[in-house]
Amino acid sequence: MLRTILESSYIISITYLIYFYYKLFKNVVFLRRQSKITIGFKNKKLERAIRAHSNFCETVPFILLISFILYFNNLLFFCVPMLILLAVGRTIHGNAISSINEKIEHRRIGMRLTMYSLFIGLGGLFYYLTQLIYFSFKTFKNTTFLPQII
Repeated sequence: MLRTILESSYIISITYLIYFYYKLFKNVVFLRRQSKITIGFKNKKLERAIRAHSNFCETVPFILLISFILYFNNLLFFCVPMLILLAVGRTIHGNAISSINEKIEHRRIGMRLTMYSLFIGLGGLFYYLTQLIYFSFKTFKNTTFLPQII
């Protein structure tokens, strides 16, 4: 039952991140069409929308890659909180940076949550590496080099 809840939360978090990416992308396209600017930016609102979208694109793929590694090695207790923090952090940060009247504290909170997400992922990778080393030494210790009789 717990595994089902964790996997559902994982998939919902990834789906939300995809939705939020699409929302940021559509915001940039809308503002470009509205201001008739095909490349670059000439107004603050468009510049902020572009930065919100690019900040998302700069941070999320690396953390998603770490979460996939953890997920496919059955370490859901690391990758689910990591993705939930990432989704919340990127949402807060994206909304703060997109606003002309930016609240710097919201932006900082979003960045902090994103970094906490990364630290959880790195902790999960360290745990996985430790597990690999432990079990390979344990296997090596219990293996004999004598011929096996069937």
